[in-house]
Amino acid sequence: METDVLHRAEQILVGSCMARQNMKYWHQPKSWTPDMELFPYVVDDVEWARENGYGRARREELGRAAAPSENYFRGLPEDRRQAWLTAFHGDRAAALEAELPIGGVVGHSANGCAAQAWQELYGDKGRWFRASRVIQTLDNMRIGQTQADPAYRAALKRWSECMSRTGFAATTPLALRKQRLAQQGADAESHDKNAATAEARCAVDTGLSKTARDLDAANAAALKKRYPREFESAARLRESALPKARALVSEQGKGNTT
Repeated sequence: METDVLHRAEQILVGSCMARQNMKYWHQPKSWTPDMELFPYVVDDVEWARENGYGRARREELGRAAAPSENYFRGLPEDRRQAWLTAFHGDRAAALEAELPIGGVVGHSANGCAAQAWQELYGDKGRWFRASRVIQTLDNMRIGQTQADPAYRAALKRWSECMSRTGFAATTPLALRKQRLAQQGADAESHDKNAATAEARCAVDTGLSKTARDLDAANAAALKKRYPREFESAARLRESALPKARALVSEQGKGNTT
């Protein structure tokens, strides 16, 4: 996906910037909860559920990959920790700002490695910060609107009743997912897969899957109509950054094979 390439390129640029300041940096994943990106409302792919459960194995893999970075940071003296944070985030002397559709303003330093990576990749760190934060907010709005819709709530009730009949008491898919992932033990993942498979079947049988997808698409279209400039700005910035992103990722790939 294009967003994956852009994220990887951003991580490459951040890593290079941190290295120039004699700081170690491990690339971070685009998401620590990839299952939530795939299924923000309900797991509705039976085959995926049967194979992956709730993504426990992938979450644990990401945790193991993050361990060297966390151990490195915790092992730094206090002054070096602060230096690392300043190198990455920047200081408070220069600020980027984004006014959010829901009200309020969020900010970020303009002179750390994160901001420098945005500048190199997108050509305008201020525009990218504003666009990315606004689109992130609108994405959250879309999910919230979908979940608050009476049609969704009615389908959710049917789903919950269906789940009870399969032996899994759950008011919402998210509650069930949290409950399952909190469980530990050798058979935890096996139980995950059983619960997720039941969830997916009920999602299809009760219409929750279709209702969520239809509402999500309608809400997305409505938000794009209401905030056209914001979506267009983000799309243009991503499109203009892709050639450089692909080149950076390709070059790193060549370096890793030599």
